[in-house]
Parts: sequence; C-alpha cells; structure tokens
Amino acid sequence: MDNSTGIVALGTTLRIVLSVALGGFLMGFDASVISGVVGAIEAEFSLTSIELGWAVASLTLTSAMAMLVAGPLSDRVGRRPVLQGAALLFLISAIASAFAPSYLFLVLARMLGGFGVGAALIIAPMYIAEMAPAESRGRLVSCNQLNIVIGISVAFFSNYLLLTASLSEGWWSTVIQNDVVWRWMLGVEAIPALLYLLLLVFVPESPRWLVINDQEDKALVILSEVTGEDRARQDVGAIKASLSGTQSSLKASFLSLLGPTFRVAFCIGLTIAVLQQITGINAVFFYAPMIFEQSGIATDAAFLQAVLVGLVNLVFTIVAILTIDKLGRKPLLIFGVSGIAVFMFLLSFGFSQETINPTLILIGILGFV
Repeated sequence: MDNSTGIVALGTTLRIVLSVALGGFLMGFDASVISGVVGAIEAEFSLTSIELGWAVASLTLTSAMAMLVAGPLSDRVGRRPVLQGAALLFLISAIASAFAPSYLFLVLARMLGGFGVGAALIIAPMYIAEMAPAESRGRLVSCNQLNIVIGISVAFFSNYLLLTASLSEGWWSTVIQNDVVWRWMLGVEAIPALLYLLLLVFVPESPRWLVINDQEDKALVILSEVTGEDRARQDVGAIKASLSGTQSSLKASFLSLLGPTFRVAFCIGLTIAVLQQITGINAVFFYAPMIFEQSGIATDAAFLQAVLVGLVNLVFTIVAILTIDKLGRKPLLIFGVSGIAVFMFLLSFGFSQETINPTLILIGILGFV
C-alpha cells in the first residue's frame, strides 16, 4: 500500500473510530450531567433523600441490565444497529428528561437513557477493536475511554455555563430561567445524541460480524477501505482462523477459569474491575456540586469547582494513556490506588471537622479523581 493510499485508509479508520467513540462521550455526559440538577429536582419534586438517590442511581441500574443483553443482541442483529438504538435512546432520554412533568417520569426517562449507556459501553469499544488494524488497535480503542472522560468534563462545563447564563442579566437569562435551568442541563444532551445518530448512518457494519454471518465479500470491501485490498484479505483470513479457535474454546466450562491455569489471572482481573468501582468515584461525579456546596461555597463556585474536577480527571487520563506503555500497567496501578487511599482519607478527614475547609475538600476530591 503506497503512502497516499495509506493516508486515505488512515483517515477512513479515524473517521469511523471517532464516530463510534462518540458513544463513549454520551455515556460520560449522561452519567455526570445529573450532578448539576440534583439540588433543583430535590426542590422541584419535594424529594426525600432516598428518592433523590434513586433519581441518580436509576440510570446505572438499567445500564447494567443493558450490558447483559447488548453483546448477545449485537451478535444477532449486528453492532451498528445496536449502536444506532443506543443513540436513539440517548436522544429520547434527553428530551424526555428535559420536559419531565413529574418525578416518576424523570426516573423513567433516565432509566431509558441507562439502556443506551450500557449498550454503548459494551458495543462501542467492541466495534472499534473489530474494525481497527492490529498494530493500532490499543490506541484506537483507548479513544472510547478518553471520550468517556471528555464527556464527564463537558457535562460539568455545560452545567456551569447554563447556570451562569441563568444568573446573568443578558437576554439569554430570559430564555434559560433559573427555575428551569436544570431542564436545559438535561436537554442539551440531545445535541450530541442527534449528531451520533447521524454519524452512525455513515459507519459500516463490523467486518468480524459480517464474516460470522457469511458475508465475506462485504467484510472484504470494508476492510479494503481501511487497510488496503491485500491486507484486507489477510485480515479476513485471520478473522476466520480466530473464529475457528473461538468455537473450540466455547466448549470449555466456566469453571475452568478457576483451574490452576487461569485462576491467578481471573482473580487479578476481577479484583481490579471491582476495585475501580468500589472506590466510590461515581459518587463524586454524581454529586460534585452538592459536595462543594456543603463545604460552604456559593452555588456558582461549586459548579466551577466541579468543572475543575472534570479537567483534572481528563488530564490524568491522557497522561495514563501516554505513559502506560512506557511505565507499565503495574506501576501506574499501584500509584493510582495509593493516591486514592491517601486522598479518600483526606476527604473524609475534611468532612469530619466541625468547620469544613473548602480548600481541603477540593484537594481531596482532585486527588481522588
């Protein structure tokens, strides 16, 4: 493949990957945008603490349910239709949440979006891995994770901008009124969701799925645009060889993971996966402005601090992506877990004092994320 063809193929690959990775952005945005509205919906619908917690957590419940069925469903109907369904769910959820007339309606709308989150979280990186050339697969799959973090940061920033607009004296304050600004915060997600739905129209089906479903010719055409015709034939052959190995491995029992060969790797993988969530970082993302307000600072300043949380999270995600192959997985994991332990202690200490120090809380949260 000559240089000009290679550049065109690279451009095609990046276009497809970045289009699909927008699902990661929507996942991060949808999960974190609720942080800006918890105080408003608590007052709007006169919610108890349990009801408020359910309004926040309901999305994660349905996303977990969606993750269980998204993979098998994509095997049956294809990766792209599932992603398109997720984009449509994001769009409907954003609009329904913005116009929610009641607490129950809002929860149902958020739960609907949760199905989109779960599907995108599973299928988007799967699709990218199946589409990307082997030599750049790791970097391209990491685009989805990076987009999740960008989505979290943009959600915080969007909430801050909308709040600032509602408190200002400009003409936009008559449109984005303070008593309904939370509806704008939830509804603005419809813009990237609609963009995602449109971009997916131009995304081809996964070559691996096409080969599995006896559509080799279509897979070859798609891969030829990404890697060139000669390489595409090799990749199709590699896919067929891997499928043969997969079919034989499916006969193995799940209990074999607990055998001497896989026990250590299985336990390490499971522990790391649980550790990532059990730290409670999602509580910080979901309630960041409220946490800062409880430390004694003004509402607009609390939203600005939340933006800072998102930016720090984004910066260190980029640092990790750039250094993981140089420093190694284990050193970064040890450093990260140690930092979490130290700053969680600092955060709990800050809230345990009679006079809460906002600076101490900020340092604790920034170190935590």
